[in-house]
Order: sequence, then C-alpha cells, then structure tokens
Amino acid sequence: MIVLPKLKINFEYEKKKKEKPIKIPKAHTLNLGRVRSIALLILIGLFIYFSYVLVLANATAHKNKILQQTVTTLNQRINQENAGTTSYNPLVDQYMTKFLKVYYSPASDDSDGRTKQLTQYLASNLTLPSTDKNTDLKLVSSTLNGIFTVDTVKTAQYSLVIEATNKQSNLTVNIPYEQENEKLTVTGLPYVANPINSISRVGQARLEKNGKTLNSEQTTTKVAKFTKQFAQKYVSSSTKDMAFLMTDPVGLDGAVDFVSLDDSSIKVSGTSNNPIVTATMTVKIHDSDITQVQTIRLYLKQQASTYFVTKFIQA
Repeated sequence: MIVLPKLKINFEYEKKKKEKPIKIPKAHTLNLGRVRSIALLILIGLFIYFSYVLVLANATAHKNKILQQTVTTLNQRINQENAGTTSYNPLVDQYMTKFLKVYYSPASDDSDGRTKQLTQYLASNLTLPSTDKNTDLKLVSSTLNGIFTVDTVKTAQYSLVIEATNKQSNLTVNIPYEQENEKLTVTGLPYVANPINSISRVGQARLEKNGKTLNSEQTTTKVAKFTKQFAQKYVSSSTKDMAFLMTDPVGLDGAVDFVSLDDSSIKVSGTSNNPIVTATMTVKIHDSDITQVQTIRLYLKQQASTYFVTKFIQA
C-alpha cells in the first residue's frame, strides 16, 4: 500500500497594501499683483459710491434751495395780495380807535399822564420820541381803511381828521401791531403813508436795537447827509421817482411837508460799505401846525460817492 504524503494547503491570502505616497501640503503664497487689483477695485467702488452719495446730497440741497426760493416767492405774492386787499376786524378797530385818541392828544398839558396811558398800548421796546410836542391837538375822527399784512407784520391803516388851532386836516397813517387771541399790542408808532391801494413797505414793524455803532466819522457824516436828503425826497417825491434810490421804491408824493430830521436821533451801525442808519424825522400837514414824528431805518449799500437803499422800514 502506497502512502501518499499529506499536503498542507494554506488558503489564507495576505493582500499586500499599496503604500500611498505622502502628500506634502503646498505653501500658501500671496499674489501681490492680484491683491493690488482687488484693493484698487474696492477703492474704485468706494469712490463711485461716495461720489453717488455726494451727487444725491447736492441734488437734494439744490432741490431744497429751489423749494425755499419758491416758498419765499409765494410768501411775497401772498403778502402783496394781502397788502392790496382790505379787511375789517371790530376788535382791532376798537383798540386802535382808543389808541389814536390818546396818541393824537395834546402832549404839553399832561405829558406824563399821556405817556402812561400810551404805555398800555405800546410794545415794551417802543418809546415815544422826545420831539413829540404837539399842542392844541384834537382827533376829530378816525376811519379804518383796512388791515393788511406785509412781511408777516399786521398793519392797520386809518384815515384821520385832526384839528389844530381851530383848523381841520386830513391824514393817512399806518399802525403796525401784533395780535394774540384778544390781546393786541402796537409795535410801531403811526407813520404817514399813502392810501391803501398799493404795497406799503412796512418791513419789520418793530425796529430792533441797532447793532454796534460805526466808529468811522467820515462814514457817519456821509450817511447822515444822505439820510437827510433821502428823507426830504421821500416826503416830496412819488414812488416812481424813488426807484432811483431804493430797491423797493415808495414815496409820499407831497402828502405832507418835511419839517426836519433830528440830528441827535441819527444812529449809524453796520459797516462802511453797508451802513444801517436809524433817525427820527418830523413832517407837517399842509397849511397847519399839526406835526407828525416818525422813525425811519435805512439799510444802505455804498455806490460810488453815494448810497442806495436796499431796505426801508418805518415805525
């Protein structure tokens, strides 16, 4: 019997693992050219953005400016229309009638008493001129022509009949005032005016205090001389003639006679090129002894050797 050798077969197969190559991470490097390009693009973007914002801001500012100009123009038109129309207010008429009776009364008999009475009607910053010395004066009648508004200043216009030395004279005056509910205050003394058929340049009825006094004697002398000439021409000339001296011309066209301009009342402020002068002048009703004292303020602009009135206020 033949004996076969035993064969030992190993079925286990050991799979050889492939060795993977080791990857070495690449070093991160910056491309300076690319960075510069990105930075430049960002800067250009910011420049375009802020330019756009600036353009919008300028456009908005321009629109606001146009809007303000439009509002100003509309207000001027409204003021002009109001100035040319009349209205009636019983409360104003009653108040002004009482005020006028006291104002156009003799100042010599009881000056203190008259001043005390008028103080009840006048604004706290309004004082009576020292040259207000009418005597033997009587208010015969007062008729309210109308109430109008210019530059937000309410103004009542009255036609007056005044008697002095047994002679009656007619006079038209404007009275600036303020009203809050039923409380009224006279903010400017009555001043002679043309009848209410055109724009009356009331300006700011309440004359604010002058600014710092101008110290140039040469300028103040020239301004004082011009102011006297202007006052005389304003009283005697027509509105058309005053166009050569004023931005907004107005003239009394001889409605009253010019008496004087008080030198001691002249106060000059502002600058040499744009002085502001306040003065008190006295006018007189034709062929009578009835005088009217009124304050004027001129905003001047130097032109060659003379001046031009850019703004005229009375009170």
